[in-house]
Amino acid sequence: MADEEALRPVREAIEQARAHIDSALRRLQPLEENRCLRWRCSGCGYLKHFTRPTPGDVAAPCPKCRGRNFMPAP
Repeated sequence: MADEEALRPVREAIEQARAHIDSALRRLQPLEENRCLRWRCSGCGYLKHFTRPTPGDVAAPCPKCRGRNFMPAP
């Protein structure tokens, strides 16, 4: 029982640190790169398919029009 009382401040400090780290990670998640299985060429509308979620820059260039602008396909 005495050990638990002695460790309480340490535990609270660790829990506060974890809460700060979790909130920082939640703020960083929207900044992560958008990854999709399908990317649509904004020039010709060609759909490029992948077996794993990939960033849009991997989809370029378009095999039909050689365009470099892709957007996530729904």
